[in-house]
Amino acid sequence: MISTACYAIVPFQLLRQYPTGEDSTGIVFGDVDDDGDIDLITANRGSSNVSVLYNNGVGVFPETVNFPTGAVPRYVDGGDFDGDGDYDLCTSDYGGMTMSVLMNDGQGAFGIASQYDMHVPAFHWVDDLDMDGHLDILTLHWDDKVEQPSLHPAIFTPLFNDGNGNFTYGSESWIGMQPRGGASADLDGDGIKDVVTANYISKTVSILMGLGKREWSDEIVIQLTGQPRYVLLDDYDADGDIDLAVLDKGDNHLWVFHNDGSANFTLEETNDTSNIPHSMESGDVDNDGDSDIVVTHVGSAQQLLFLNDGTGHFPTVQVLIMASGPAEVQLADVNSDGKLDIVTANVNHQMKGASVLLQGSCYEGADCNNNGVSDYCELPDCNLNGFPDACDITSGISTDTDGNGVPDECQIDCNFNGIPDYYEIEQGLVGDCNENAIPDDCDWAVLADCDEDGLLDGCEIDDNGDFIPDDCQCIADFTGDSIVAVHDLLLLVAAWGAEPLPHDDPWPQDLNRDREIDIHDLLILIGAWGECPVATLPNILGPCCINQSVCIEITETACYVRNGVYHGDEILCSDINCTNP
Repeated sequence: MISTACYAIVPFQLLRQYPTGEDSTGIVFGDVDDDGDIDLITANRGSSNVSVLYNNGVGVFPETVNFPTGAVPRYVDGGDFDGDGDYDLCTSDYGGMTMSVLMNDGQGAFGIASQYDMHVPAFHWVDDLDMDGHLDILTLHWDDKVEQPSLHPAIFTPLFNDGNGNFTYGSESWIGMQPRGGASADLDGDGIKDVVTANYISKTVSILMGLGKREWSDEIVIQLTGQPRYVLLDDYDADGDIDLAVLDKGDNHLWVFHNDGSANFTLEETNDTSNIPHSMESGDVDNDGDSDIVVTHVGSAQQLLFLNDGTGHFPTVQVLIMASGPAEVQLADVNSDGKLDIVTANVNHQMKGASVLLQGSCYEGADCNNNGVSDYCELPDCNLNGFPDACDITSGISTDTDGNGVPDECQIDCNFNGIPDYYEIEQGLVGDCNENAIPDDCDWAVLADCDEDGLLDGCEIDDNGDFIPDDCQCIADFTGDSIVAVHDLLLLVAAWGAEPLPHDDPWPQDLNRDREIDIHDLLILIGAWGECPVATLPNILGPCCINQSVCIEITETACYVRNGVYHGDEILCSDINCTNP
């Protein structure tokens, strides 16, 4: 059971989600463009990049720019690595087997400056581990020296910074199997930072006590049930030492351990969570002077805010509705009002990978249409400028040519003339001869005129649907003698009734590519009877990968029209791998 007793509920405004790269799992915040407000950065494992969401100063993020990383970055963290005063980034590239360091150009743009080999880096974070004034990178990764690294103890490896953004490998330490989270702090008050990791498969928490001079003790193990997924280090009971919180993904628990001051931990409290908890962060959310904990879940829309009573116990739990599978969570004051807001990376929403939940009431703040609801909370706001669309149109900030209540800049306008495409077509301002809802002046598949007859290709007859007009092909010339005649008819009759299988060698007699050789193909052949057109284009097929997954055998032109990747003439789909070309 989740208790909701005791303390006042913290008010939050309307949830806003923002576009990012694909499958975002990690998030961090910092002022990347040095304009005085907090920007957001997500790690996008599906598109192998980071997305930088630039804050407009009031907690709204209208602009997003993606920057490449290594393959499959799961997490992102940052800080000033090279001492030039701006915020740099680093990513753990799970698929690329690297730690990537991305340097800021001072304007909020990023490029990969260096990469460090790391076998399956599962998690990382940034801290001045050796306390020399430079931010280091702490990594948890699998052991590449064993046959099944995911079923053996993993490794903690620090990367130490020389102050100029150059990193060297520190000594390795053994930890539990499949680490999923880690943190560092001085656990025993000796002035040296220690390291704690959550190990998913071994069901343990590993503690590495700092010995000084960049060395650590052997692993101290806390054996648990469930599956430890994330750890936090904070002084929850306000006694001056660092306590431990552990998230249990297997049995849906939040464990809170109190420290006796000497790094001896006692389980003080077990709390239920929602389904499949993934991440957590602590901070004083309700401004009462103690650290609260927010937990996010990839298996539930119910995110949980555990409110601290000041003694390191959490009797009050507030439910926050955030769908789209919030993975990593951070607490940051993104609108500079002195209150901690909740930001998450969303793994279950392929493109809207960032969520922002601002503290405060929807009945406070600017109200452009005087309807009693703050502008921030009033949707739709398609251009993400923090004002409802209706106010943008009424004030003249946006135009609404078609009068549908949607600002023109939020509708598709392929030729950038300020008029929505569908409206141009509907009003007859442009042509759409192939009726694909794309104006002809934007549809490059239409714009060519292969037979130079003055009629655009997309407007001509194309019986086999390969995006090449029939007048520019001689698809029924099976013998290759530039004439469709009796010999071609006999070859079609010989194949009559065949049903070619998908991805098999295409049958030339299947003229309309419907995988049946029948009367429809015969009619196409009869229509092409006689000499082939002079302006004949090649009708050569090859494998085309669509969305890096599906392979179809079509012409090169058809492949590009479908935004696919063409792999060469007269090759079969069985000869290539679309997922790993």
